[in-house]
Amino acid sequence: MTDPITALAPAPLPLDPDWSEAALARILAEDRDPLVTSTDARVRRRRARRRTAIGLGLAFSTVGAATAVAIGGPTEVVSSVIEDFAHQPNTTGNGLGKLDEPALVAQFDTGHGVFAFWVATSSTGKVCYAMSDGVWDGTGTPTKQELEYGCGGTIWAGDDVPPQELTSPEQFGGYFTDSEPILYGISPWPSATQVRVRAPGVDRMLPVRPDSHGYGTALPEAVGVPQVTLSFLDARGRVLGEKVWVAPVG
Repeated sequence: MTDPITALAPAPLPLDPDWSEAALARILAEDRDPLVTSTDARVRRRRARRRTAIGLGLAFSTVGAATAVAIGGPTEVVSSVIEDFAHQPNTTGNGLGKLDEPALVAQFDTGHGVFAFWVATSSTGKVCYAMSDGVWDGTGTPTKQELEYGCGGTIWAGDDVPPQELTSPEQFGGYFTDSEPILYGISPWPSATQVRVRAPGVDRMLPVRPDSHGYGTALPEAVGVPQVTLSFLDARGRVLGEKVWVAPVG
Protein backbone atom coordinates (compact mmCIF):
# COMPACT_ATOMS: atom_id res chain seq x y z
CA MET A 1 0.00 0.00 0.00
CA THR A 2 1.32 3.44 -0.92
CA ASP A 3 2.44 5.60 2.00
CA PRO A 4 0.13 8.71 2.27
CA ILE A 5 3.08 11.16 2.29
CA THR A 6 4.64 9.49 -0.74
CA ALA A 7 1.31 9.70 -2.54
CA LEU A 8 1.21 13.48 -2.01
CA ALA A 9 4.71 14.06 -3.43
CA PRO A 10 4.78 15.67 -6.92
CA ALA A 11 5.89 13.51 -9.79
CA PRO A 12 9.58 14.14 -10.64
CA LEU A 13 10.29 16.07 -13.83
CA PRO A 14 11.88 14.07 -16.64
CA LEU A 15 15.68 14.42 -16.89
CA ASP A 16 16.80 16.74 -19.68
CA PRO A 17 20.37 15.68 -20.63
CA ASP A 18 20.95 18.72 -22.88
CA TRP A 19 19.94 21.16 -20.10
CA SER A 20 22.11 19.33 -17.55
CA GLU A 21 25.15 19.44 -19.80
CA ALA A 22 24.70 23.16 -20.53
CA ALA A 23 24.23 23.99 -16.83
CA LEU A 24 27.39 22.11 -15.90
CA ALA A 25 29.39 23.90 -18.59
CA ARG A 26 28.11 27.28 -17.35
CA ILE A 27 29.08 26.52 -13.73
CA LEU A 28 32.57 25.43 -14.76
CA ALA A 29 33.01 28.56 -16.88
CA GLU A 30 31.98 30.83 -13.99
CA ASP A 31 34.44 29.13 -11.64
CA ARG A 32 37.34 29.55 -14.05
CA ASP A 33 38.78 33.08 -13.91
CA PRO A 34 40.91 33.69 -17.03
CA LEU A 35 42.81 36.48 -15.19
CA VAL A 36 44.12 34.16 -12.47
CA THR A 37 47.44 32.74 -13.58
CA SER A 38 49.80 30.38 -11.82
CA THR A 39 51.89 33.45 -10.95
CA ASP A 40 48.87 35.05 -9.27
CA ALA A 41 48.35 31.88 -7.26
CA ARG A 42 51.96 31.91 -6.11
CA VAL A 43 51.62 35.56 -5.07
CA ARG A 44 48.49 34.71 -3.05
CA ARG A 45 50.35 31.87 -1.33
CA ARG A 46 53.25 34.19 -0.49
CA ARG A 47 50.83 36.73 0.97
CA ALA A 48 49.14 34.04 3.04
CA ARG A 49 52.50 32.97 4.46
CA ARG A 50 53.45 36.58 5.15
CA ARG A 51 50.21 37.25 7.00
CA THR A 52 50.68 34.16 9.11
CA ALA A 53 54.28 35.13 9.80
CA ILE A 54 53.26 38.62 10.83
CA GLY A 55 51.66 36.78 13.66
CA LEU A 56 48.34 38.23 12.94
CA GLY A 57 46.64 35.27 14.36
CA LEU A 58 44.27 38.17 14.74
CA ALA A 59 41.70 36.98 12.27
CA PHE A 60 41.98 39.42 9.39
CA SER A 61 38.50 40.48 8.40
CA THR A 62 36.58 42.22 5.68
CA VAL A 63 33.40 44.25 5.94
CA GLY A 64 30.26 43.09 4.16
CA ALA A 65 29.30 44.59 0.84
CA ALA A 66 26.52 46.66 2.37
CA THR A 67 28.89 48.55 4.68
CA ALA A 68 29.50 52.19 3.80
CA VAL A 69 33.07 53.46 3.66
CA ALA A 70 34.07 57.06 4.22
CA ILE A 71 35.07 59.14 1.23
CA GLY A 72 38.45 60.71 1.90
CA GLY A 73 42.10 59.87 2.33
CA PRO A 74 43.49 56.44 3.23
CA THR A 75 43.33 57.12 6.98
CA GLU A 76 39.62 57.94 6.74
CA VAL A 77 38.97 54.68 4.92
CA VAL A 78 41.04 52.77 7.48
CA SER A 79 39.10 54.43 10.33
CA SER A 80 35.82 53.56 8.69
CA VAL A 81 36.53 49.88 8.14
CA ILE A 82 37.93 49.44 11.66
CA GLU A 83 34.90 51.12 13.22
CA ASP A 84 32.55 49.04 11.10
CA PHE A 85 34.47 45.92 12.13
CA ALA A 86 34.11 46.90 15.78
CA HIS A 87 30.33 47.23 15.39
CA GLN A 88 29.95 43.66 14.12
CA PRO A 89 28.84 41.17 16.81
CA ASN A 90 31.43 38.97 18.50
CA THR A 91 34.59 40.50 17.04
CA THR A 92 37.89 41.45 18.66
CA GLY A 93 36.93 45.07 18.02
CA ASN A 94 33.95 45.06 20.40
CA GLY A 95 34.29 47.75 23.10
CA LEU A 96 36.49 49.87 20.83
CA GLY A 97 35.49 53.23 22.29
CA LYS A 98 36.80 56.28 20.43
CA LEU A 99 39.27 55.35 17.69
CA ASP A 100 42.37 57.51 17.39
CA GLU A 101 43.37 58.59 13.90
CA PRO A 102 45.22 55.74 12.16
CA ALA A 103 48.88 56.38 11.38
CA LEU A 104 50.75 54.95 8.42
CA VAL A 105 53.51 52.63 9.64
CA ALA A 106 55.06 51.86 6.26
CA GLN A 107 54.27 51.97 2.57
CA PHE A 108 56.68 50.73 -0.08
CA ASP A 109 56.92 48.83 -3.35
CA THR A 110 57.63 45.12 -3.28
CA GLY A 111 58.22 42.70 -6.11
CA HIS A 112 54.48 42.20 -6.56
CA GLY A 113 52.98 45.61 -5.69
CA VAL A 114 52.61 48.02 -2.79
CA PHE A 115 52.77 46.96 0.84
CA ALA A 116 51.04 49.33 3.27
CA PHE A 117 50.30 49.02 6.97
CA TRP A 118 48.37 51.33 9.32
CA VAL A 119 47.93 51.16 13.09
CA ALA A 120 45.46 52.88 15.40
CA THR A 121 44.75 52.78 19.12
CA SER A 122 41.49 53.58 20.86
CA SER A 123 40.23 55.15 24.08
CA THR A 124 39.68 51.70 25.60
CA GLY A 125 43.23 50.57 24.87
CA LYS A 126 42.48 48.53 21.76
CA VAL A 127 45.26 48.21 19.18
CA CYS A 128 43.88 48.02 15.64
CA TYR A 129 45.46 47.73 12.23
CA ALA A 130 44.82 47.67 8.50
CA MET A 131 47.02 46.28 5.76
CA SER A 132 47.24 45.89 2.02
CA ASP A 133 49.84 43.55 0.56
CA GLY A 134 50.10 44.03 -3.20
CA VAL A 135 46.36 44.64 -3.64
CA TRP A 136 46.08 48.45 -3.45
CA ASP A 137 48.28 50.25 -5.99
CA GLY A 138 49.28 52.97 -3.53
CA THR A 139 47.54 55.82 -5.33
CA GLY A 140 44.38 57.61 -4.26
CA THR A 141 42.52 55.82 -1.49
CA PRO A 142 42.20 52.07 -0.97
CA THR A 143 38.79 50.45 -1.04
CA LYS A 144 37.56 48.19 1.73
CA GLN A 145 38.11 45.20 -0.57
CA GLU A 146 41.81 46.13 -0.77
CA LEU A 147 42.30 46.09 3.01
CA GLU A 148 42.53 43.49 5.71
CA TYR A 149 42.08 44.68 9.28
CA GLY A 150 41.19 43.90 12.84
CA CYS A 151 41.75 44.79 16.48
CA GLY A 152 43.47 43.13 19.40
CA GLY A 153 43.75 39.38 19.66
CA THR A 154 46.77 37.10 19.90
CA ILE A 155 49.94 37.78 17.98
CA TRP A 156 52.44 35.10 16.93
CA ALA A 157 56.08 36.19 17.12
CA GLY A 158 57.92 33.01 16.13
CA ASP A 159 58.45 29.33 16.87
CA ASP A 160 60.45 29.93 20.05
CA VAL A 161 58.28 32.74 21.43
CA PRO A 162 54.97 32.03 23.18
CA PRO A 163 51.90 33.69 21.59
CA GLN A 164 51.33 37.18 22.98
CA GLU A 165 48.24 39.26 23.53
CA LEU A 166 48.39 42.35 21.31
CA THR A 167 48.58 45.29 23.69
CA SER A 168 51.08 47.64 22.06
CA PRO A 169 51.72 48.86 18.47
CA GLU A 170 55.43 48.00 18.85
CA GLN A 171 54.49 44.31 18.64
CA PHE A 172 53.65 44.68 14.95
CA GLY A 173 56.21 44.01 12.26
CA GLY A 174 59.02 41.67 11.38
CA TYR A 175 61.37 40.48 8.70
CA PHE A 176 59.84 38.18 6.12
CA THR A 177 62.07 36.27 3.71
CA ASP A 178 59.89 34.64 1.14
CA SER A 179 61.11 35.22 -2.41
CA GLU A 180 60.59 38.99 -1.96
CA PRO A 181 61.97 39.91 1.50
CA ILE A 182 60.37 42.82 3.34
CA LEU A 183 61.01 44.49 6.68
CA TYR A 184 58.71 46.74 8.66
CA GLY A 185 57.81 47.65 12.21
CA ILE A 186 57.40 50.36 14.82
CA SER A 187 60.31 51.72 16.82
CA PRO A 188 60.18 50.96 20.55
CA TRP A 189 62.04 54.27 21.06
CA PRO A 190 59.83 57.30 20.25
CA SER A 191 62.84 59.60 19.81
CA ALA A 192 64.33 57.44 17.05
CA THR A 193 64.61 59.19 13.69
CA GLN A 194 66.54 56.50 11.78
CA VAL A 195 67.08 52.78 11.89
CA ARG A 196 70.14 51.04 10.51
CA VAL A 197 69.48 47.57 9.11
CA ARG A 198 72.45 45.19 8.98
CA ALA A 199 73.01 41.58 7.96
CA PRO A 200 75.43 39.76 5.62
CA GLY A 201 75.09 41.69 2.35
CA VAL A 202 72.68 44.19 3.90
CA ASP A 203 73.47 47.66 5.27
CA ARG A 204 70.61 50.15 5.02
CA MET A 205 69.63 53.35 6.81
CA LEU A 206 65.85 53.82 6.94
CA PRO A 207 63.89 56.85 8.14
CA VAL A 208 61.54 56.44 11.09
CA ARG A 209 58.20 58.20 10.64
CA PRO A 210 57.58 60.88 13.28
CA ASP A 211 53.84 60.15 13.58
CA SER A 212 53.64 56.35 13.88
CA HIS A 213 57.36 55.74 14.61
CA GLY A 214 57.10 53.23 11.77
CA TYR A 215 59.70 52.10 9.25
CA GLY A 216 59.76 49.63 6.38
CA THR A 217 61.26 48.66 3.07
CA ALA A 218 61.69 45.85 0.58
CA LEU A 219 65.06 44.08 1.01
CA PRO A 220 65.75 42.24 -2.26
CA GLU A 221 69.43 41.84 -1.30
CA ALA A 222 68.42 39.81 1.76
CA VAL A 223 67.14 36.67 0.07
CA GLY A 224 68.26 33.73 2.19
CA VAL A 225 69.47 35.88 5.11
CA PRO A 226 68.06 34.36 8.33
CA GLN A 227 67.92 37.53 10.44
CA VAL A 228 68.63 41.27 10.46
CA THR A 229 69.86 43.55 13.26
CA LEU A 230 68.24 46.95 13.66
CA SER A 231 69.97 49.84 15.43
CA PHE A 232 67.69 52.76 16.31
CA LEU A 233 69.33 56.20 16.25
CA ASP A 234 68.15 59.60 17.46
CA ALA A 235 68.55 62.91 15.62
CA ARG A 236 72.16 63.22 16.85
CA GLY A 237 73.07 59.77 15.57
CA ARG A 238 73.23 58.18 19.01
CA VAL A 239 72.17 54.54 19.24
CA LEU A 240 69.09 54.21 21.44
CA GLY A 241 68.89 50.45 21.30
CA GLU A 242 68.88 47.44 19.03
CA LYS A 243 66.40 44.82 17.93
CA VAL A 244 66.82 41.59 15.98
CA TRP A 245 64.15 40.39 13.60
CA VAL A 246 64.41 36.69 12.80
CA ALA A 247 62.78 35.52 9.59
CA PRO A 248 59.87 33.22 10.45
CA VAL A 249 59.54 31.97 6.85
CA GLY A 250 62.03 31.45 4.09
